[in-house]
Amino acid sequence: MAAEEPDSGGGDRRTRDVALKLGAVGVTTDAATPAVVTLGFDDGTVDQFDNAFPILSAHGMHATFFVNTGPIVAGDPTHMTWADLHAMYNAGNEIAGHTIDHANIKPLSVADAEHQVCDDRNTLLAQGFAPESFAYPFGSFDSTSEAVARYCGYNSGRGVTGVSKTGPFGETIPPADAYATRTPPNPKTATKLSTLESYVLNAEADTQSTDWVQFVFHRVCDKSTGGHCGSYSISPSELSAFLDFLQGEVNAGRVVVKTTAQVIGGPLNPACQWDTGGAGGIPPAP
Repeated sequence: MAAEEPDSGGGDRRTRDVALKLGAVGVTTDAATPAVVTLGFDDGTVDQFDNAFPILSAHGMHATFFVNTGPIVAGDPTHMTWADLHAMYNAGNEIAGHTIDHANIKPLSVADAEHQVCDDRNTLLAQGFAPESFAYPFGSFDSTSEAVARYCGYNSGRGVTGVSKTGPFGETIPPADAYATRTPPNPKTATKLSTLESYVLNAEADTQSTDWVQFVFHRVCDKSTGGHCGSYSISPSELSAFLDFLQGEVNAGRVVVKTTAQVIGGPLNPACQWDTGGAGGIPPAP
């Protein structure tokens, strides 16, 4: 996982005082187009269904859920069920790939990486989902990993770094490399609401023609939900407050919220039979 940048602290949320800070790094306060925000949730833990899904629905927003199919197939009670995923998918959320077992594919052989990525995607296809987007577990990838994600049928691959408080303030649309898209650091338990908001405000004020900010959330729980959540978690109350803020930015025309697939576009590719001749595999770009 990417390490969280130290929180700069302070600042009245919802004020435009951020413009003063932005001025220090040469950013104006007039965005050419609304910033695009994607709400991503990794790993498919059940608290995302129990806690995040109702909050998203209450705000009329959709997210991209990058799930590991291995724990789901095994019936692991800490992860969502197929019924949970179908409920979210039918409500307009994107169900996307994250390998079978949350495997770090970078050091794997090509065959082992294809098993993790392609078979994970094939399982999602067989369940009736439209998996077009992929997230590298641990944000670990290289050019071979990118080629595997493409070969298995995904239209994009997401890391966990590359956007920061001092710039760049967002991924471009389209990305320079759709299989290495950039994000702010993963929110952690100690991450302040003002920090999450600052990434959006920075993107709004950026002079870049398009800014895409992908948030990568993990556990959605705290002591009030009875969970032992770990460091990569956000409380339901903070997530709700952040979506309140986003709703205000959407209503003001400064932000649009989209799933990863809505941003990237592209076809829904067929299943890739990587181990039996490669039917359905997507070759490298020319």
